[in-house]
Amino acid sequence: MKSALISLLPLAAAWPGVMEMNAQLQGRHMPRDFERRDPNPGVEPPPRAPLFLSNRPNTGAAHNPPAPFNAAQQYVDVTAGSAHEFRAPGPKDLRGECPGLNAAANHGFLPRNGLPTTTDTVNGLMAAYNMSPELAAVLAIIAIALGGDPVKETWSIGGAFPNTLPFPATGILGTHNRYEGDASIMKGDAYLNGGSVGVFQNHKWDFFMKQDEPFTLDKAAAQSDYVTRYSILNNPYYFSAPFSGLVAPAAHDFVINFMSNHSAEAPGGVLTRDVLQQFFAVTGTPTSYTHNQGLERIPLNWYKRPTSQQYNVPDVFADLGANNAMYPGSIRFGGNTGTTNSFTGVEIGNFTDGLYDASTLFQGNNGACFLFQAFTAGLPDASDPIIGLGKSLLDWAVDKLGPYSSKYQCPQLKSVNYGPIFQSYPGYSYDS
Repeated sequence: MKSALISLLPLAAAWPGVMEMNAQLQGRHMPRDFERRDPNPGVEPPPRAPLFLSNRPNTGAAHNPPAPFNAAQQYVDVTAGSAHEFRAPGPKDLRGECPGLNAAANHGFLPRNGLPTTTDTVNGLMAAYNMSPELAAVLAIIAIALGGDPVKETWSIGGAFPNTLPFPATGILGTHNRYEGDASIMKGDAYLNGGSVGVFQNHKWDFFMKQDEPFTLDKAAAQSDYVTRYSILNNPYYFSAPFSGLVAPAAHDFVINFMSNHSAEAPGGVLTRDVLQQFFAVTGTPTSYTHNQGLERIPLNWYKRPTSQQYNVPDVFADLGANNAMYPGSIRFGGNTGTTNSFTGVEIGNFTDGLYDASTLFQGNNGACFLFQAFTAGLPDASDPIIGLGKSLLDWAVDKLGPYSSKYQCPQLKSVNYGPIFQSYPGYSYDS
């Protein structure tokens, strides 16, 4: 299966824009126009059929067949008195763009104030969703380095918070083109919405809903391809950065892998419209949907993915590789050059010292290694020991990711200056 998928990858393929963020904060520390629905749906991309259907279970390409159902291990108790009952966020609680993170905080799996540590992240996302400790730790480390507090090892699932360092802790809402990026599963691109990525997009939600339930990874792949092509057709500043360009397509897969309900009849998981709407805080019917940002919840009588098949870093790339094989070119690096529909791609080897190309990226552990290296290559190598103990921000991140990079025997990627490579793309320097 893997060789068949890799053979379908186009040479110019790489990663486009899990977590959609960055804007002005108010109310519950959210962009001011979270509830403004898109008045102009823009130019719709033409229909595009996949080359094939993967028919993966909702546990992912790497976990086929799924493990047998274990009700005791997989049940997530969010009933009253469980300590994980739903509680709406208060005025000072931080919430952001990722429905899974918001739901975990609303149920107390993450701190209800929206400020988890790395340990909180590992324990909470494993308890709520059976995300692997490794993947949860990696995502937390990256969030801390890009917009958090490395001294306290704390990050925000939403906006800014008090910091011990001499620069702002923006939270992942303030990481445009570094963590979050364009082509979100349900929210609009920052440039098209006055700098806010908090605008719920009717056309995106409707496109996904029209695929009918149950929702699968193949349908998430179709959604990712659709929103990427939509951004290219409508956003002159559309940009897919080396690291943030991985997040949005992976977030599409996260929805299926972490929100599906499991049972003895369907150990691979089933994601229905009702469950999806609860996780995304969407109420109503196809003709009258309402998005209730910040009120995301885990449903009652819900069972997470198998404990023996936790979702890990290599699993992310197994699903991304399958998606890009179904829709060649839906995963890419580069961007529009100042006008709509002007996408120009950049070969992976141009900014990885030739370590990877599109034909090898999904082989073995290359995807995991690329994730670590693309992230650290984009960090400033500060000469001043801003974190203490003689460490720069880059030093801190490399040390924290070192055990994972060593595990996968990743080759050393030299520091890369992205500026000359991407300076022709206005979206690269766009700060929302």
